[in-house]
Amino acid sequence: MILFPVIMPVSQDAPVRTSARVKAQRLASRQALKVCAGKCGAPDSGWEKNEQEVPQPNEGFFWSVSHKRSWAAAVIADRAVGIDVEEIQPRENQAVFDELACAQEWGVVGGKDWDHFFRIWTAKEATLKANGKGIGAFSACVVRSMLDDKHLTLRFEGDDWLVEHFYHDNHIISVTAVGDDIRWQVEADDRDTL
Repeated sequence: MILFPVIMPVSQDAPVRTSARVKAQRLASRQALKVCAGKCGAPDSGWEKNEQEVPQPNEGFFWSVSHKRSWAAAVIADRAVGIDVEEIQPRENQAVFDELACAQEWGVVGGKDWDHFFRIWTAKEATLKANGKGIGAFSACVVRSMLDDKHLTLRFEGDDWLVEHFYHDNHIISVTAVGDDIRWQVEADDRDTL
């Protein structure tokens, strides 16, 4: 299947860290989902989550969304799929490196730095979303190999997952991509022209 992960700008009208901004982020992720549905022939409505907030299949299509302060992302596939977006921004707490991955995983990606941190974070998050799991399962999701600067393979519950990365505006977006042709779509960012 051809995947069309859609990256959508989030309105910056509401102040950061407010419920209005979170609402804008969720709206942008749903708008990205609608654009994605149009590109892959999926329904434009009926995208629901269960009580645990896990996205439910819709007419044979699986889906995933993610959002941060500035960007939201969505993807739809014919099998379980996950997507995650993060801003590449250093943190004060260096302990997060060891909480995210073991020494062997850091060795696979070339060592501990913030670019690698967010690459692993988003890859694990996308893989866990594809499996209906939360970040509490990070340690069970293991980086196995780095194929190139855009692809990692991870192992989770006995299965290998290929993850593709896309970089945009100091953000990294990762999507599970087992055997798929990925065609990233960045929607126009007209926030500066308003």
